[in-house]
Amino acid sequence: MATEAEKEKKAEEKEKKAEEKAKKKFLDEEDENFCGFMSLMIIDSDGYAKKTKGMDIKGPLYMTSDGAKGDPVVLESEFSLNPLFYVQVPNEDNLLLTGSWWIGEKPSTLTTIGSAIPKPCQTAHRDMEKASSSEFAMDIEMPLLKGAPSRLVKATVTTKEQKFITKVVKVKLEIPRASWTEWKLHRYRFFRFSKDQSGGGGGGGGGDDKEDEKKDEEKKE
Repeated sequence: MATEAEKEKKAEEKEKKAEEKAKKKFLDEEDENFCGFMSLMIIDSDGYAKKTKGMDIKGPLYMTSDGAKGDPVVLESEFSLNPLFYVQVPNEDNLLLTGSWWIGEKPSTLTTIGSAIPKPCQTAHRDMEKASSSEFAMDIEMPLLKGAPSRLVKATVTTKEQKFITKVVKVKLEIPRASWTEWKLHRYRFFRFSKDQSGGGGGGGGGDDKEDEKKDEEKKE
């Protein structure tokens, strides 16, 4: 018969393997299951969102870089030239463009990838005119990175003119792989913290991890 010490050792090894499996699943190191959304909106100089046509849009995110080795990690969204549902970049004073990126379906503190530093729309037009281009750049802050304010990443916004309106047709976010990995690891710390505190199934995965663990337990039964 196995001694008490052997039983404890086996139990510890089993628990360690389970934790490693959960971590690997959570981190999704090759980003095989990546999915998410992004949004853009026009705000005034006081930070209030404009509510008229052409002032906000939301779309799905796609990883266009190699999930396992791509550096930088590239996330893209594209938008059609829709007459009703679009976001424009007005060449007007006191209007700014801002946005956010997140994984999963709904944005939250722990699913947010990054948020744009609001950019004056007139500055965006000056940048495009200076470069003779239909593109301009925005600075994006990833709040879960240590020293985030000094580690801003870049989003490139592509526009197209339609009936004298400058509409956004594509947004490309580029994240250094080291920052992407750090972001995922810090989210995992929240997941572990929540699990250790409550004994439940996680608080950093946007609500999906608890459901996944429940399903795993049901299969074992």
